Amino acid sequence: MASQFTRQELDDLARPFEEQAMTALEHGDLDTVRQLLDQMEQGPAGLDALSMHALTRKMAKLRQDFGDKEARDLLQAIGAQLMKTWHRQFAEGEEKAAIADLIKVYRYQGDASLKPPEETDDEVILDLAPCGSGGRIDRLGLPERHPDWYGPWDDGVTSFCQGCKACQKALNDAVGETVWTTEKGDNGHCRMRFSKGSGKGQPMFSATERETLVKTRVHQARERLNDGDTDIADLLQGQRKEWKPWHDFSIVWLEYFYATALQKGGPDYLDDMLAQTYEPAFHAGFPRYAALENDALVAEIAKTWNYHCADFTVTEEDDRFVFRLDPCGSGGRLFRGEIWRDMFHYGEPLSPLMDQPHNINFNRQQAPTYCTHCAASNRAQLKDGPDGTNPRFFVIDGHAQLQPGQACRQFSYKKQADRSAMDPALPAQIGIDWQASDKAIPAKNLEQGS
Repeated sequence: MASQFTRQELDDLARPFEEQAMTALEHGDLDTVRQLLDQMEQGPAGLDALSMHALTRKMAKLRQDFGDKEARDLLQAIGAQLMKTWHRQFAEGEEKAAIADLIKVYRYQGDASLKPPEETDDEVILDLAPCGSGGRIDRLGLPERHPDWYGPWDDGVTSFCQGCKACQKALNDAVGETVWTTEKGDNGHCRMRFSKGSGKGQPMFSATERETLVKTRVHQARERLNDGDTDIADLLQGQRKEWKPWHDFSIVWLEYFYATALQKGGPDYLDDMLAQTYEPAFHAGFPRYAALENDALVAEIAKTWNYHCADFTVTEEDDRFVFRLDPCGSGGRLFRGEIWRDMFHYGEPLSPLMDQPHNINFNRQQAPTYCTHCAASNRAQLKDGPDGTNPRFFVIDGHAQLQPGQACRQFSYKKQADRSAMDPALPAQIGIDWQASDKAIPAKNLEQGS
């Protein structure tokens, strides 16, 4: 199959919305800038929804398998590790910075609306009206439609909110006093309270800080344009990575669930967890991705990587597009220890490399635990065999990034590509042998001697 795109055309398809908006701004095309601001605002939407559902289902999976009490204990152990950098800030008297960064986490959740925080002598009070995670799940009616995954536990708290409550309890226990609490209201609303310590009795944030703390760059850019101020280049530059606080918080949270699964049941249990809590999202997206033409596919996957906080290039081969991720915005940055607030490093608690090969870690030794979810997504796409119909829109080469400094590779196969011509080494990485017959046959794990 001949190349379909020139180098310039591929670059244009992968170009971030922020760069397009900068060009439009330079040309005085404010209508286009406004349209691109809308796209920039929705840029993280798919990844945000995926994280929200994956996290919630993992919380519920622990409950289903171990019961409410043990699941809450596991969530609090995860929360203790997740909140360790905030504990350090509170212990060092840096409560203003700690509270500001907690607000940033919730600011970037999809469909969230945060009111400027209010202050008393003792507290900073933040209203999420509504909350973009647990509150959003409530507004979607998921606890009623899917109670086993999203519904309330024995204490009346729904699955995602269990995780939020666990983080609060873990931080409060570590600090030795109650510094963070939440009160759920109606229609997905939630009120957060942060107790003042050394700053008690005086304002912590200025009026300007309270206003800007809850506004994204897109929000601020729109306000400036509405006021006739076109000096917004500083708000556009780097916007695709602005939501890093929630993005990185969620991927570290997810990794701690993978580590917990390994502790509770080994790689087979982690495999089972991912099959139930991650792969379904790929199955749900198959019809949409199968319908995309090649140019739309490249643009969509590029948008995903742009808002996945990745740095990448894209090239075209006869049958596929190759995204070189240096680094991938989740597994690659975790492997390199380049996460927001220095939150994560392999080798710390709940941060293991997997010693032994298994289908869920691409049959590798010393494999990063987080990257197992890519093996699961590969399985979702490739398990129907060389002649199957599943779209192969997001296939990861699990052997590309063997060391932290190496780049990862992801393939998006063209709509017209010969599906049977895929390199059989890719399904073999996850234990599927396409050479054994004309059907997809699961191979034994390498650790079992296959």
